[in-house]
Amino acid sequence: MAKKLRGELFYLSANDLKSGEVVYYSNKSWSRNLKEARIIRRDEIEEFERIADLNEKKCKIISPIFVELSDDGKIKKLRDIIRYKGITF
Repeated sequence: MAKKLRGELFYLSANDLKSGEVVYYSNKSWSRNLKEARIIRRDEIEEFERIADLNEKKCKIISPIFVELSDDGKIKKLRDIIRYKGITF
């Protein structure tokens, strides 16, 4: 899951399996609120990969990804910004 990561800071994001909504890993749970998301350092990636795998196996989430952040904590990639903000027209 984390093979192409380039940055140093990330959020762990996924889709809630029941609602389909985008969720972010906070501390020990998933939240729809980005402000509650835990910032993950590159050296913590393996630990959070295990958390994502476990939650996916328990059918809580689907399609976990690490969202790369800039140094000031903002989402870097347009794809992830659109995912956070929702459908655009």
